[in-house]
Amino acid sequence: MSASEPTREQIYAKFEGYNFDNDATFQTGLKSILGNNQGKSEKEQEDAVRNAKFFYFSRFVHNFDYQQYLAWRAAGESSQETQEVKEQQQTTEAAPVQEVLEPSSDANPSYPKSFQEICELIASGKPIPGIRQIPNNLAEGTPSAPKLAPKPKPWERAQAQSQTVASSTEEVSAEASS
Repeated sequence: MSASEPTREQIYAKFEGYNFDNDATFQTGLKSILGNNQGKSEKEQEDAVRNAKFFYFSRFVHNFDYQQYLAWRAAGESSQETQEVKEQQQTTEAAPVQEVLEPSSDANPSYPKSFQEICELIASGKPIPGIRQIPNNLAEGTPSAPKLAPKPKPWERAQAQSQTVASSTEEVSAEASS
């Protein structure tokens, strides 16, 4: 490792201290990820956010091995300063996540989480949340009159062609006899 390359610990500390909240590019991608994970548990959403942070940091800031980072973090090699930065980041991280979830929760209703729940709702005759009710009647009002002639069927086309052929042969024979 050259002198200009940071050590693993420095990279990990930079990752933990990185301000993802003020990174507009990351926040744009995070909205999409949270929208896709809306019906999932809080732990699954946290895992998705953590994986998104790793992906973004590795791709745009500095590449590192996530498994080695987790092992380093579990071993407690991080300094007190990095722990304080991490705790500060976790407390400020909760607010933007909730802001992102609130608008999309109104737009997308919550569906039952399992097939069994759906079966129970159907068996009991209760409506399934998030499913739109479609009326059984057709469009009301009088239908408009057709503006185009109906397209001829294949057998109608064959009859029309035979009639035109017959009439043209009659014309040719009439001209020949005159």
